[in-house]
Amino acid sequence: MEEGIVSASRTYLMRNDDVMAIVAILSFMLFTFVLYRSRLVFMYKFTTFFSSRQIYSSNEVSVSNREIVDILLLIVLGCLSIGIILFAGANNPSSSRYGVIALLALGCALLIIFKGILYSVVNWTFFSISKGNAWLSAFLFSVAIVSALAFPLSLLCIFCVDLFVNITHCLIGIIILQKIILLCKLYAHFRPKKYGGLLFFLYFCSVEIMPTLIAWQMMIRTAE
Repeated sequence: MEEGIVSASRTYLMRNDDVMAIVAILSFMLFTFVLYRSRLVFMYKFTTFFSSRQIYSSNEVSVSNREIVDILLLIVLGCLSIGIILFAGANNPSSSRYGVIALLALGCALLIIFKGILYSVVNWTFFSISKGNAWLSAFLFSVAIVSALAFPLSLLCIFCVDLFVNITHCLIGIIILQKIILLCKLYAHFRPKKYGGLLFFLYFCSVEIMPTLIAWQMMIRTAE
């Protein structure tokens, strides 16, 4: 008598994973709550993002505790979203998938913290306190915008299987767009004259571009 036929192993799909579905639903609720609560503040930040004024208002330099919390929550959701996108792009069926996604999200968070520290040091060295604080606020806001755009892509990775576009390529496009926007903001914000060449080198070679490329390669290898 035959024991039975060994079932073929099925490809892992995140939409069939109860844990990933619950995480996606909770993240969507948090995402919606944050955008609704701080929608007016985010709209103000967006409309004044390319302000070229040399004297900044208190609303541009100082932020409320609620605004800081909401931006940080968006960034956390963005780090998690990037981890999910990279994991899905690598199609890794490992049993330690939750650990891989958490490690990728942690890598994104550490990269943002590292950049924030570097920006603070450079700003303290070359610029006034108000300009430094305004630039750091603009940088974190740009990361929050990337997070807001990356989150829907992560939902597509979880709940949609047959996609006509490559989600990882979409994420790369969003990150490149952020770099271009930051470059424009850098010029509008500081109007570099004396330290023009050094400024662009510090911000977009040693602080912005190189750490991003190194971290991206490390996370791609981790996802694989």
